[in-house]
Amino acid sequence: MHSDSSFNEIYESIFPPIHRFVRMRIPAPDVDDVTAEIIVKVWRALPRFDGRSSLKTWALRIACNRVVDYYRAQNKVPVLPLDDDLAVIRSQADHSENVTTSLSISQTLAQMPEPQVAVIQLRLIESLSAAEAGEILGMTRDAVDSLLYRAKKSFRRIYAWESTGGSSR
Repeated sequence: MHSDSSFNEIYESIFPPIHRFVRMRIPAPDVDDVTAEIIVKVWRALPRFDGRSSLKTWALRIACNRVVDYYRAQNKVPVLPLDDDLAVIRSQADHSENVTTSLSISQTLAQMPEPQVAVIQLRLIESLSAAEAGEILGMTRDAVDSLLYRAKKSFRRIYAWESTGGSSR
């Protein structure tokens, strides 16, 4: 499908969402290596891309599988590192409220089940449709909508609990 597209064109279109996806799911020291592995996998699999979804959706499905493999191979529990984002916020003028908010969001997401974090990222951060998120996560559109509803509810509950110092649920 993209035989006439150069590697650079494809790289430019898929790198930002893949890097964001990986950066929110694995420890910072491994982000660049895992992202590069995914880009290579996408490029090598490109002849099999049939165009039934967007290139971005298809590439994010590959990224999702690679992140699962990363944790399976290391027998680790997924975390949500936002160190790079916090460093950028801290380096700006006095934005201590932004840092506090980012820390609260990071802590909240870190306590949520991985499928809920994935659906929040795909639907709310990457702005994918429920159908596209479903292709990536391997579930129906209705299941994605239901998962997003539960994820928002969990987020609000955990965030409120964190904001009060854990004094109420």
